[in-house]
Amino acid sequence: MICSAFLAFFCALMYGSETIDFRHHNNIDMEVYLQSIHKKCPEITRLYSIGRSTENRQLYVMEISENPGVEMSLKPNFKYIGNMHGNEVVGRELLLYLLDDICDKYLSSDKKITQLLKTTRIHIMPSMNPDGYEKAREGDCSSILGRANANNVDLNRNFPDQFVATASNLNPEIETQNVEAWLKQYPFVLSANLHGGSLVANYPYDDDQNMREEDSPSPDDDIFRFISKTYSYKHPEMYKGNSCGDRFPEGITNGAKWYNVAGGMQDYNYLHTNAFEITIELECCKFPMSNRLQSIWLDHKEALYAFIDRVHMGIKGNIRFSNGTGIPNAVIDVAGPNSERYRKHAIHSSANGDYFRLLLPGDYRVKVSVGDKYLEEPNVHVSDGPPAVFNFVVDNKGIPMTIHSELMQREANPMYAERTKAKRKIDNNMMAAIIVISIGSIICFLASIVLYKQVKAMRSVDKGGYEKIETEKLAQIP
Repeated sequence: MICSAFLAFFCALMYGSETIDFRHHNNIDMEVYLQSIHKKCPEITRLYSIGRSTENRQLYVMEISENPGVEMSLKPNFKYIGNMHGNEVVGRELLLYLLDDICDKYLSSDKKITQLLKTTRIHIMPSMNPDGYEKAREGDCSSILGRANANNVDLNRNFPDQFVATASNLNPEIETQNVEAWLKQYPFVLSANLHGGSLVANYPYDDDQNMREEDSPSPDDDIFRFISKTYSYKHPEMYKGNSCGDRFPEGITNGAKWYNVAGGMQDYNYLHTNAFEITIELECCKFPMSNRLQSIWLDHKEALYAFIDRVHMGIKGNIRFSNGTGIPNAVIDVAGPNSERYRKHAIHSSANGDYFRLLLPGDYRVKVSVGDKYLEEPNVHVSDGPPAVFNFVVDNKGIPMTIHSELMQREANPMYAERTKAKRKIDNNMMAAIIVISIGSIICFLASIVLYKQVKAMRSVDKGGYEKIETEKLAQIP
């Protein structure tokens, strides 16, 4: 412990507590910056690539966490993505600064950062469109130069869409394919896609079946509005809703109500993965001059941290066989807090059986399904604090432990919630303890009687010996 504290103090002296490089970073500079952060904080960072762009540039991601690269049970994965549109660069820079800031705070033993890294796997992709960035120009606030990728495709129209099939979203670009594969690799829970050109937090859905500018709420509209306001109210101007010539009450908007986007990434996250993603417009100017970057960072710094914290809300737990093996792809449905109907949006357990369900405070009903079997837990209370933990276990007697599909096909074994059995388990343990104590008391009582009789018999046989001992004891008393 002392050695760790000394090391952190030494690193803070060596590197300083504020090393953020407030300037624009081209792709070469960005890689150098990421490498420098990793060199400064190797124990909490991992730099990896999810693939290459159309022009063969790396799509870098930095994970920053305690034990990076290791999947820990009930530790949620969070992500930020920047620079999807190559000319919208503020997100790219803010994410680099955020990584640097987390590293510096860790080196100075900041308690909040230490706890954040202990409980969260944070993945940050500064640039999803490095090719487009190279075409964009500093000071260009409004043009579309560099917006698309090298094939002139808008990546935020390039994902599969629930309502509209277009030439763009039916033919995914390499950047889109790499992101889709990345989303399958990590069970992300919460995410934000950082854009520029306005100042607002935009949430699903991004379009509707009529392609009209009207509200298109998702089944989790309450959650999306809440997490969007988490960001907007931590920004000194966004929550006011009057920026960049637009009017957004409380600094948030439903995507389709603003304008329709078919093939957007945030809807894809919500519909095809477990991730709740919003799109955050960070700044009126898409490519501001570098002398504005520090003030923009200071405006967004608290909001960026506050949004990450929202990955820890609702419920979480593990779904597993009775031998402890996690069950992947179990389906988790919720109803409530103000409706008896299950929401038309389920999430699924990850490869190790973990699940994370973002929920607002209130009372819910939770249903977990494994194949054609399900369990309803009717009394799930969510507070305004850390996630409540609900683990579910499938009794798998007589079923091969390693073949999950056989459980789904052959036998309807009972499933139970550990929390619902907790009271019964405690009562059983208490009863067992009472029985054991009672039996022990009886044995001790009987043993004392036997011992008394044996001592009495010995005294009658060797009375002189005992009298001698008693005489010696009395003689020692002054």
